[in-house]
Amino acid sequence: MIDRKHCAGCRANYYNSPSTSGSNDGMCWMRKKGKMVWRIPIGLWESPPYKNKKKIRVPDCWHGSGSNKTIMVKPDSINKDGYWKWL
Repeated sequence: MIDRKHCAGCRANYYNSPSTSGSNDGMCWMRKKGKMVWRIPIGLWESPPYKNKKKIRVPDCWHGSGSNKTIMVKPDSINKDGYWKWL
């Protein structure tokens, strides 16, 4: 199970609060089967190439929200020239 601290910035983190989830433990349903994976964060405002972007570990279910319009791209989706290839 994913530790709640890794859910910061995710739009589903809303459900990790007992007051919004309706549960005493306040748990997002995706945390139970989620796992930590390596991703490269790319902001929608950024233009390629993405060669110098660093990998970070995030939950596989993480989705940005609000002003945090960031896409988490698999590292092998960035080609040698630094461009994001659609798989």
